[in-house]
Amino acid sequence: MAEINYIEINAENRSITIPQSEKLLGVENDSKAIRKYFRCPKIVGDGIDLTKSDVHINIQNASNKVSGKDRYNAENLKVSGENVTFEWSPLRKATSHKGTVRFSVCVTEEGTDREWNTTIATLNVLEGEELFTEKEREERGSDFAGILTADATADADSIELGKSAYVNGKKIEGTLTSKNEIKAVTKKTELSSTPIIIPNYGQSTMPVLKHTIEVSLADTNKPVLLKRDAKKTVVYNEAGSIYGDAKASDVRVGKTFTSSNGVKITGTLVTSEVKYGTITGKGMNGQAIETGLSNVSRFIMARKFPSSNAKHGILSLVYKDGKLSGIAGFIGVGYNSVDNHSIGTVAINKGTITYTPKTDEEMSALTEGDTYDWIAIGE
Repeated sequence: MAEINYIEINAENRSITIPQSEKLLGVENDSKAIRKYFRCPKIVGDGIDLTKSDVHINIQNASNKVSGKDRYNAENLKVSGENVTFEWSPLRKATSHKGTVRFSVCVTEEGTDREWNTTIATLNVLEGEELFTEKEREERGSDFAGILTADATADADSIELGKSAYVNGKKIEGTLTSKNEIKAVTKKTELSSTPIIIPNYGQSTMPVLKHTIEVSLADTNKPVLLKRDAKKTVVYNEAGSIYGDAKASDVRVGKTFTSSNGVKITGTLVTSEVKYGTITGKGMNGQAIETGLSNVSRFIMARKFPSSNAKHGILSLVYKDGKLSGIAGFIGVGYNSVDNHSIGTVAINKGTITYTPKTDEEMSALTEGDTYDWIAIGE
């Protein structure tokens, strides 16, 4: 093996010394044709250890254009006493133009933002003759437009259908389209809140259902392209059971709800409230009962036994479906039913029941001094 002539790096003044035998980088369009060897102190700057750092060779090719800049990772870094050695094998971008190639060595310490650089050194690229036919470009993987493609990473799936690009010197025809479905899966649903502004009040919060949704491609082997005004409709199924299993008959009439049985269903449940109490009969005078309900749909009333007064009067009343019926007692005769034209009238006003005996009909009276129990039902 031929003797290695190292390019030496001076850590004190940051300079790079190149042996005369190593000043040639190559001929135009060489790629991985030669290898340069570097030697540098293991510790540089303020205790930066090259064995615990990333070492790069930054280059500017002879085109002197921004597109001619590149960075190479140092290869085969090894410790040699108090020094380290590493290597660089330049690709075509470095040699794509004849003339002077500028380069420097950059050290970035792992896990920190510390960076150490050398000054710039130069190498020479000689003029060469390259092939220019389309077939020869394809076979050689060359980039004769002065744009290096050796480090490009695009593939057919990442290039739009009908478009093409060169990667590593080879022409790639795109296959990327918008023909793929997008699926969504609800991972979590929870009660949350969002800030709102209420006019003439200020900031408040509104309860919301917060959905955490995972969106992915239905066919993971087929990328999808969305550009300009292209749109994709995302449809996903969500178990209705997460909102409960209530039916219309379970929810109060007039109120709406969502459950596994539907969205924004109106409830049909009619709930009843019961109140009860006692009153003392006032004979032929009308009497009002304050039930404490918001409305009354039914009530019953019955006289306690035995009677404290042996008089004609109502024994019981039943109000249902807007109709009033009852039973009355006759002195010395016993009990007889009282048809609707022989009893008084009842008026319902919200939670107030008002009973008025029929004029000149003693049987329709609430026996004066007797106690009557009543039960009222409201919906």
